[in-house]
Amino acid sequence: MQVQDMEKFSQILSWVFSYYEKDLTDLTFEMYWNGLKDYSIEEVQAAFNAHLQHPEEGRWWPKVSDIIKNCKGGTMDNALRAWNEVETAIRKVGAYQDVVFHDPLIHQIIHKMGGWMALCDIPDEKSLTFKANEFKNAYRALYGTPAQHQPPVELTGIINAQNAKLKGAKKNPPVLIGDPVKARQVMQQLCRADNLITISHETDKLVKSLQNQTQSN
Repeated sequence: MQVQDMEKFSQILSWVFSYYEKDLTDLTFEMYWNGLKDYSIEEVQAAFNAHLQHPEEGRWWPKVSDIIKNCKGGTMDNALRAWNEVETAIRKVGAYQDVVFHDPLIHQIIHKMGGWMALCDIPDEKSLTFKANEFKNAYRALYGTPAQHQPPVELTGIINAQNAKLKGAKKNPPVLIGDPVKARQVMQQLCRADNLITISHETDKLVKSLQNQTQSN
């Protein structure tokens, strides 16, 4: 949550405290704010609602740990949805084209995992499962810590990686993944990473590996 969410958060807490016939003190407010500030205001509100509607747990006053548990449950769902989009793009688009996802966190995580071409360089389904777990764990960790969010990084494919070496070569447009409106918004925020490897020998190695896989198939 951000500072501008504090008023809405105060309204949520006041309503919950009133429901359970509790007094909301400044100290208690600060305790809940500090415990839940790493989650969005939407997640926090949904987590309180989930607790109140639970047939068993809803009978008891929600502690900070109860709300965090509900928030993390939503985070797991988001991580799974994000990976499903990534896996679909790997299978349907592949490493040759640039991609832009509608979720900027996906860009940040894929960049940390080595970039789009590296992520597509997966030899078998077992390796894909390992990558899926790595991605989902990273997504859940990053989703819950907004302070660590960074501007989305370009996810460059083989064609534009090769074109970057050719003087005057035009850059091919990326493939938009997910909600096209949100993906275009992410595209406007894209930046080149300081350690982008599109013109290094590492890219050449990845390109050759992917080309060999294509020929063998």
